[in-house]
Amino acid sequence: MTIALHFSEKKKKSVQNLILATLIAMGLYGIYKNGISYVFLGRMNWNQVFSLCLFPIISTITHIGINLFQKKKAFENICEGVLFGLMVPPLFPIWLFLLLELIYFLCKIIHLRIPISFLLFFKLLLCLSSLIFQIPYENLIENTTPYLYGILDLFLGRSVGNLGTTSIILLIVLYLFLNLDFYYKKDLPIYALVTFFFFSFIYSLFHPDYLFIREFLNSHLWLTAIVLLPSNDYSPATKNGRILYGILFGFLSFVFLSFLNIIDGCYYLLVFFQLLLPLVRYLWIKKQSIVYVKKT
Repeated sequence: MTIALHFSEKKKKSVQNLILATLIAMGLYGIYKNGISYVFLGRMNWNQVFSLCLFPIISTITHIGINLFQKKKAFENICEGVLFGLMVPPLFPIWLFLLLELIYFLCKIIHLRIPISFLLFFKLLLCLSSLIFQIPYENLIENTTPYLYGILDLFLGRSVGNLGTTSIILLIVLYLFLNLDFYYKKDLPIYALVTFFFFSFIYSLFHPDYLFIREFLNSHLWLTAIVLLPSNDYSPATKNGRILYGILFGFLSFVFLSFLNIIDGCYYLLVFFQLLLPLVRYLWIKKQSIVYVKKT
C-alpha cells in the first residue's frame, strides 16, 4: 500500500486519500452488513456493532503509534493500518486481536526482518488464530442461522468473509485506485484472476454441478490477488516472472479453493510463494552468471 515516492507531494496525498476513502467505504459496508442491518431487524444490539468498529480503530491507532515511535509522520501509509482491521473475521475476539496487534507493533519497532510482507504476516496470524480457536468467518447471525447466497450477493459483498473485504465491487474500485501507484504491479491480479476463471470455467464444462462463478467470486481470492499478491518486495520484477507468478498462483488457488476446500488457502499459498521467491531469484541470478561467464 506504499505510494510511489517520486510523485509530487500533492499527487501522492491525493492517491492515498482515494485509497483511504475506498477502504473506509469497505469498512462501513462491512459494519453495516455484519451489524447495523441486523440491529434494524432486532437481532443484534448497538454494543455488538461497536465491537465491530473497534477492529479498524485499533489497527489504525497501532499503525499511528508505530509511525510516531519510528519518528515518521503519524498518518504515513495509514491505508495499511486501516486494512489490517478489515481483514479480520467478524467474530474474532477483541482480546486476541489486541494481542496480535501488540505482536505486530513489537515486530515493527525492533525492525524484525521476516521473509514475507508484514501485511501477509498479519493476515497469517489471523488465519492461524482462527484455526486454533475455531473462529468462523460467519458473523453472529450467519453462525446461528442457515443461509444461502446468490451470485449477486457474492458480487455485492453480502456473503461470508472478512469484516470489510467481502464486496467484489469495492475491491475492484480499490484496484483501480491502486493503479495510480507507479510501483503497483497491476498485471499480477489480472494474470491470477483470469487463470482462476479459465480453469474453473473449463472444469465446469465437465462437471455441471460445479458453479464456477460462485467459486470465482470468492472474496478471499480477490483480496489476495489485488492487495497481497502484488507486494513490491515479495513478487517478481520482470514481466515474464510476473506472468508465471500470477498464472501459478491462479491455478493453485483454483485447486485449493475448488478441490481442497480450504477457505484460507489463498493466504497459505501466497506465504509459500513469498518464501520460495528468494530461492528462485538466487537460482535465476546464478544461471545468468553462468551464461555470462560462458559467453565471455
